[in-house]
Amino acid sequence: MNIRKAKVSDIGNIKSLADALVVRPNDLGKTTGFYDYSLTENQYLRRVESPFFFVAESQEGFEGFCMAYDSEFVRKLIEQEPQLREDAIFDYLNHLNEDYVYIDQLAVRELRTIRGGLTACNLINRIIDETRTANIHSLLCAIAHKPWENISALKLAEKSGFKLQQEIDSKGILLGIYQLTL
Repeated sequence: MNIRKAKVSDIGNIKSLADALVVRPNDLGKTTGFYDYSLTENQYLRRVESPFFFVAESQEGFEGFCMAYDSEFVRKLIEQEPQLREDAIFDYLNHLNEDYVYIDQLAVRELRTIRGGLTACNLINRIIDETRTANIHSLLCAIAHKPWENISALKLAEKSGFKLQQEIDSKGILLGIYQLTL
């Protein structure tokens, strides 16, 4: 498996996979995905500029992605997309007084399989390595707790050593903020 920096040419595969994993309020039986959270192609195009946005590929092709940003890139996104000022997670991140890398989305093609689990672990490990290389000591992510719980993300975060820091209400969605200190 090859983990590499995401490119503009990957956007179609990234958006397609992410859209397939959006969990709507009527899909509460799902165990993984992005609760009521989808991005446009233009938003992915802006985010592909992040040095912490990676894709996984194998001989069979695209396997998944991990889209993450450092604190400087978060500030840049908020300038480019002023509506993010109203987003509870971006507001929280924007007020942190430390450098960090924030994992926004992690998705794999083969859910609930050994291959999918390995892809997710490889992507997380690459983000951890890149965060250390950048001399940043804090890795953050937000995971849905209510009204829908992202069980797969919680298991991966726990396995990777992330610890719950606090919960934030974002328009009726309770999100846990998890941190891995490096």
